Amino acid sequence: MMYGSEVVIGRPALPEGPNNPSKYRLGTVMNVKVNGDRLTESQQTLIDPSITSQDGKTILQFTKLLSEPGEIPIDADGKNVFVWAYGVDSSSRFSIHTNSGSTEVDFSLYKGPDSTDNSSSDSTVTESVSYRGRWKVHGILAFTAWGVLVPTAISVSLLRNLYPSNFPWLRVHFALNGLACIIMIVVFAIALTSYDTTGRNHFDGTHEKIGLVIFVFVLFQVMGGVFRAHAPKPASAIADTVHDNENVVNEESDEEFTDEGKKVEKSLQRMIWEVMHKGMGVLLLVLGLYEVQSGIALYASRYSPETSVEIAYQAWIGAGLGIVLLLFAYSKLRDRTPKTT
Repeated sequence: MMYGSEVVIGRPALPEGPNNPSKYRLGTVMNVKVNGDRLTESQQTLIDPSITSQDGKTILQFTKLLSEPGEIPIDADGKNVFVWAYGVDSSSRFSIHTNSGSTEVDFSLYKGPDSTDNSSSDSTVTESVSYRGRWKVHGILAFTAWGVLVPTAISVSLLRNLYPSNFPWLRVHFALNGLACIIMIVVFAIALTSYDTTGRNHFDGTHEKIGLVIFVFVLFQVMGGVFRAHAPKPASAIADTVHDNENVVNEESDEEFTDEGKKVEKSLQRMIWEVMHKGMGVLLLVLGLYEVQSGIALYASRYSPETSVEIAYQAWIGAGLGIVLLLFAYSKLRDRTPKTT
């Protein structure tokens, strides 16, 4: 909503003067540079700008030209989207704003004093729309996908040696990843429609660019899982599938052996697929977990500086990772322990 916008910022904590209020071009939330984002002196063309704060109220006033070289023009005969934000200020730096949103104004509805059309009483201004609800749903769904479903899907595969031989871990793995893919499509759609409404470019920020990469990679990963190169299996396993299709789920073990105990050689295609599938899975998990963390910070920067959600998320991921690593280590130790008869 804010990235790439041109705004007027007034800072009540600083003395009012030529540099306060000023015109700025907003960059990323994670890298706001007060001097770097401020427009050049030749572009500081505000007329009678002022910022006053009294009795708990702050008033920012200014007059701005509708069209200026090198800046986003304001259409005097059409619709314009204006962004707004407010927050606590300090004398040293910008602080995280506590709330923000946008307002759409259709200037074609307003007539000058010389106009013969006096229907201005019917003119309306679209009320400021806060996208907090949309982004909250966006974040909850993203956490469900990357904080729950995908880690569980990977864990189901990673810990498959702990399950009974007839446990359909592969189908569970597919189902969880498939559901995560569907959720990611919804998450992506929410972001696109929100940006379309505000008129902001879709992929200006780092968070948005990483989200696009994740979305594309997820589609490739799911398709790669569906059209995978199957692992080899012994003759007895092939015979078993004729009588019991449920046993097909066991064909995906990393190590397959013949009925005489000899290891079955994998095809080159299968080995390449395993490396790519596992590598892509790890990359997507890391990117997904980072993206959720980034989204939580971005949401906090827009609406609330509270860190409790971020701390809870980190604790959840840390605890889950610890449990999975312990179970994985246990499975490896158990496999190495000689079995007695």
